[in-house]
Amino acid sequence: MIRTTIRGIRVASLALGGYWLMLFVATHLPTVPMPHTANSDKYIHFLAFAGLAFLLAWSIPTVPKHRWLNVVLALAVAIIYGAIDEISQTPVGRTADVMDWVADSAGAVFGIVCYVIMRHIIVTLGKARPAAPPMTLEAPLA
Repeated sequence: MIRTTIRGIRVASLALGGYWLMLFVATHLPTVPMPHTANSDKYIHFLAFAGLAFLLAWSIPTVPKHRWLNVVLALAVAIIYGAIDEISQTPVGRTADVMDWVADSAGAVFGIVCYVIMRHIIVTLGKARPAAPPMTLEAPLA
């Protein structure tokens, strides 16, 4: 993956930190009374945790010898955080819902799959690029 930095800090890490903070705040705001519709928020849980898992996998440095370690670690962290997030919502008047956690976990799996596909495409495109001709400092013959 591309390792762009801003003042030495990886963009992936900055994006993850900002996203995770917004996710935490959004899931811990007290609820506003709304009409009840079955499973209406499950897709939001799915998409939110897909983004979290994708950014986690992108943020964890990859070593060629253990290139799947970041994917497994990111998936585990996202799923565990989903459970912690659900449980920690009760003090602010929200309910912990197992089906929300299932949606979080399914979204995390989807985010990891998207990351793996993107990583494969980028690596494949990087290998397909023709090598630049060697640069020489010699003047051309006249």
